Amino acid sequence: MIPVRGADEETYETFSSFCHQDYPRFQLLFGCRDTDDSAVPVIRKLQSEFPNIKIEIIISANEIGTNAKVSNLQNIFQHALHEYIFIVDSDIKVEPDYLRCVVAPLQKSNVGMVTCLYRGARAKSFASLLENIGLSSTFGPEVMTSRMLEGVKFALGSTIAMRRETLNKIGGFAAIADFLADDFWLGFLTAKEGVEIIISDVVVDHLPKKETMISMLKHQLRWNKAVRLSRPKGYAGLILTYGIVTSFLLLVALKFSSAAGGVFVVTLTVRLLTAVFGGVILMKDMTLLKSLWLLPIRDFIGFGVWLVGLFGKKVEWRGVQYSLTKDGKLRL
Repeated sequence: MIPVRGADEETYETFSSFCHQDYPRFQLLFGCRDTDDSAVPVIRKLQSEFPNIKIEIIISANEIGTNAKVSNLQNIFQHALHEYIFIVDSDIKVEPDYLRCVVAPLQKSNVGMVTCLYRGARAKSFASLLENIGLSSTFGPEVMTSRMLEGVKFALGSTIAMRRETLNKIGGFAAIADFLADDFWLGFLTAKEGVEIIISDVVVDHLPKKETMISMLKHQLRWNKAVRLSRPKGYAGLILTYGIVTSFLLLVALKFSSAAGGVFVVTLTVRLLTAVFGGVILMKDMTLLKSLWLLPIRDFIGFGVWLVGLFGKKVEWRGVQYSLTKDGKLRL
């Protein structure tokens, strides 16, 4: 199930990657809100090129809540035939063994959901490159640290695989129809059922659209506010991920003393080594290795967005202004 809005030069590649799966029987369901969506011709092309795969386009503007993506998923879900449901963002590219590997843990009765980490690929602008660096050097390690400390009580929009009965048990898509962080809440409600959520060994590629600095910052701010309202304690704890910034501020406050300088050098070294281990070795992001010198710049920008994210409840999403309630729901 892939909710779609618009297409770019990478869309055919991302969509077609799901047509080359080493898996015996599956559906590809794409959901659009209107027939004029630029992704529709791409999907029609896939239907003609892969006639042996059941590829469908569900076009519907029906809404069940404020989050248009979740309404899109509900419209798609009504056409799903199989027991295992996969929800995937439209900018994700996968390898041929993706379905087989991700679905494997769901064979265990105590596993209720499988999700995947993702790395940024093929940045088309400096802003996109900075965002990609953050995915592998910061976001990925944060997710794995959270798993170690408190278990997995969330899901990531890059991949959410679950049984149909589990989705129905938590109230279906209606239960998350008004939340901004729909992927988080889908995982959180699943975890409340007492089943395990697995982070797959599969790391998928996120092929972003060309970002400007403004659009990238708006996206990051929206994500930060969603995290703050969904997991306030976790959001406060993110300050620990900005060691480069805080140690530099200490260096300035102590007038560049040798002791503060030593703290800064050690912190910078640890941060770079952590990024290499988490992003390059574990997530196999070779682009991060080439762009490691940009990591401090990315961290300073991220720290600024984190500070701004502490305040306010207004967010912009796809050109629409929303207010966020204290529990993370969207309001027009």
